[in-house]
Amino acid sequence: MSLIRQTIKQKPLSFWKVVPMIVGPIFIMNIVIRILSRFTPLIATFGGLATLIGAAIGCIIIIYKHVAYFNYRMIDNELIMEKVFGKANHLFLALKLNEVQRFKLYEEINIQQAKKSKVNLYRFVAGRNTQRWYVGEFTRSGERYMFIIEPNEELLNGIMSFIKESQKNAYQI
Repeated sequence: MSLIRQTIKQKPLSFWKVVPMIVGPIFIMNIVIRILSRFTPLIATFGGLATLIGAAIGCIIIIYKHVAYFNYRMIDNELIMEKVFGKANHLFLALKLNEVQRFKLYEEINIQQAKKSKVNLYRFVAGRNTQRWYVGEFTRSGERYMFIIEPNEELLNGIMSFIKESQKNAYQI
């Protein structure tokens, strides 16, 4: 049994980026309460609660996007991709490598065309540097799926060797 493991972490947030992310929604909430307090106290209360809930949800989304990271694992012929937040691992996609029909560099695939043709797309990458991103495509239950990953050399070699081997076996049949 072979195991290849890789972790993709986000770039750390600086303190000066976190402060506006947290203070900004509070400042907006204060402005909304001041504007709505001119009407009735009931409207100001509901407006304040709505903006408080919105600010809390916004902060949670921002923090979740910047703190969570991705794990890739290849166990024998199975590729597992999960998102990790704190101590919780959330399995998002597990597939056998013989299901992969296409595996190419991100620049070689037209993602916009794939989105227009209603392909389900999974992103397991951090940042915006697409040079080392790869796109895999597979079909399950008649639906097309694509996943985007950023494998290191060891994982990439493992995936490519298995895909080449399975394609060679398919041509021999």
